[in-house]
Amino acid sequence: MIVNIDQNQCAGCGICGDICPRHILETIIQNDEKNIIVSPERSHLCLKCGHCVAVCPSSCIMVDGLKSEEFFPFRESGIHSDQLVSLFSQRRSIRRYKNKRISRNIIHQIVEAAQRSPTGTASKSTGVIVVDNPQILAIFSDHVYKLYEDLEKNLKNPIARFIIKRKIGPKMFRTLQDFVMLGMQWYIHWYKQGKSNEILRDCPALMLFHSPIFEPMSAGNCLVSAFHSIMMAQVLGIGTCFNDLIPPACNMVPEIRNLLDLPEDREVYASITMGYSKYRFKQMPQRKLAEFRYIDSFGGGSNR
Repeated sequence: MIVNIDQNQCAGCGICGDICPRHILETIIQNDEKNIIVSPERSHLCLKCGHCVAVCPSSCIMVDGLKSEEFFPFRESGIHSDQLVSLFSQRRSIRRYKNKRISRNIIHQIVEAAQRSPTGTASKSTGVIVVDNPQILAIFSDHVYKLYEDLEKNLKNPIARFIIKRKIGPKMFRTLQDFVMLGMQWYIHWYKQGKSNEILRDCPALMLFHSPIFEPMSAGNCLVSAFHSIMMAQVLGIGTCFNDLIPPACNMVPEIRNLLDLPEDREVYASITMGYSKYRFKQMPQRKLAEFRYIDSFGGGSNR
């Protein structure tokens, strides 16, 4: 059995079965007493999420592969809602960094925040790679720009453009052509002239989030982990910026995969540049949703 219950300690409350995503644990009545058992039909579906262990008031559940020392007592965060909203409001994407190295002690704290992020399948499959060596970042940049320079040339060729569109689909192709490459032609131009690095932004550290290709929630897991990281970085005074230009290069360019020692069965799904902001923001612009409403009737009526 993947899940084991100490029946001598179990109070038969049934909370574990109620909270289990796949109801591996279920309550049965035996001799007018409630007993919790592991469902023989669903035991193999256990995600090893640890919910049952974490919620059990009697601490009588054990799950194979989960050690008791991996669990710690729940504590209230002490963070008020207005404090959290303020943190979200003040966070800006930083695209100009000081020429100042981030200590690895700070990077470890940011990685710890990534480690605390939840996953869609309760897996521990998300990996993090940090590149903070200037020489390696320079080599990395050369390969990334080479990829986009070749892509720019291919998009000017009708046959190559047709093949690219078929491969990535019309939606992604439109984003590539009408958004990404409009700025990229200038990025390449400035990089070749030695004026600036508009992809890595001369960041002192690059953080990459990777996951197995066949992990059901790979992209989502990496994005959540990256979000945890940027918010921890904000608290620590480190600026960050999500960068969607970098993951495709990590996955498609053999030289970069070798540089990162990225296994064949894994891909990078999210990346953030990190560093101390070169400039200080004095004001916070308002951010708004395109829409917010409730559906209160079958006719689509709503209250805002």
